Parts: sequence; C-alpha cells; structure tokens
Amino acid sequence: MPYVFSMTARMATIAACCVLFLCVLLFLLGVEIGARYASPTSPAVSPATMTGGPVASERAPLPASTDAAASAAAASNAS
Repeated sequence: MPYVFSMTARMATIAACCVLFLCVLLFLLGVEIGARYASPTSPAVSPATMTGGPVASERAPLPASTDAAASAAAASNAS
C-alpha cells in the first residue's frame, strides 16, 4: 500500500516557520548555556551576607528578663 505525501504551499510554509522557530530557540538556549559557563564563579556566600545581618550564633545574647516581665509571664501562665 503506497503512501501519498503531499503538502500544500500553506503546509510547507507552516513547516518552514516551525523549523526556523525551533532553530532560533536552540540558538538562544546555546547562548544562555554559554553565558553561564563563561561567567566567573562567585565566592562562597555566608548566611550573614544573604540575610544582611549577623547569623543567629553571632548575635548578642538576649537581655535577662526583668522582674516585671517575669511576673507578668508567670501570671499569664497561671490562668
């Protein structure tokens, strides 16, 4: 059983546009991958640099609670 393969001018134009679009996308993907390979590696980033402040272990200890704050906390826990 022979297969008949015929394309109209419209179908050929659509196929050519799709192939061209695919080639453009592959080219842009290659440019993005090449830019990532060519970019210099950044130095290791510490958590303090990412958050903009000191790390929790580097922070000053919290001040000791005063008697008023301690009695208020005890009163709220008792009820």
